[in-house]
Amino acid sequence: MLFGDDERAAPEMGRRGFLSFAAAALSAATVPTLITATVAPVVLGSSPVEAAPLAGSVRRLALHNVNTGESFDGVYWADGNYKPDALKRLDVLLRDHRAKQVCHYDPRLFDLLARVHASLDSDAPFEVICGYRSRKTNAMARRRSRGVAKESYHTRGMAIDIRLPDASLRGVSEFAKSIQAGGVGYYPRSGFVHLDTGPVRTW
Repeated sequence: MLFGDDERAAPEMGRRGFLSFAAAALSAATVPTLITATVAPVVLGSSPVEAAPLAGSVRRLALHNVNTGESFDGVYWADGNYKPDALKRLDVLLRDHRAKQVCHYDPRLFDLLARVHASLDSDAPFEVICGYRSRKTNAMARRRSRGVAKESYHTRGMAIDIRLPDASLRGVSEFAKSIQAGGVGYYPRSGFVHLDTGPVRTW
């Protein structure tokens, strides 16, 4: 199983930054664990330029999990609602296959992925390096690498490590940063970009 490095190079923050981070993290922790079809459409970003929702009546995603060989290619949002069956399939695809545990993912992450994919005009599916990590798997990853965060957003179903075969890692990273919808980590040596729906920060 491949492990993402998570927040290894996350920048230091002062007292004010810590308080802002803590408030945002507390808010993120209240995300419901059960995703239903009545979840409201998500608006990404806070700036006037980036605040517009994804266009169109449907939202699609194409993902390939490099650890299991499994894929998803389909519509996960249509007619103003998330599709429960598609969300369940995505949860299974992004499961911790080592621990055989499935987590209900924050659907805002799927919106972020769809936005990034559309912006890069890519024909390839995202390659998933790491999705959900159980606490046990995360602890194992921490023993292997000092860069894995103890309270990783991977353990909350709010993070993913990905790459696009037909797009540059820097391009993926830079566009994701411009949206300001969460955390973005750029790992050119490891060959992936970390995305999460936690507080806005980059490293």
